[in-house]
Amino acid sequence: MDTSVTEIAPDVYRLSTYVSDADIVFNQFLVDADEPLIFHTGPRALFPLVSAAVARVVPVERLR
Repeated sequence: MDTSVTEIAPDVYRLSTYVSDADIVFNQFLVDADEPLIFHTGPRALFPLVSAAVARVVPVERLR
């Protein structure tokens, strides 16, 4: 599995993870602002992949 990162608006990113076993794509949304946030819509097991993708945009430690 891999998580792709796409900027869909200025400082707003969609993180997409395709899970082939379930044939489904889970999307998370990252807003890079003074206090960055992530809206995580997916199972907890995806968080290692998602946090690695977030780190490509902002340090995970900055998330609120």
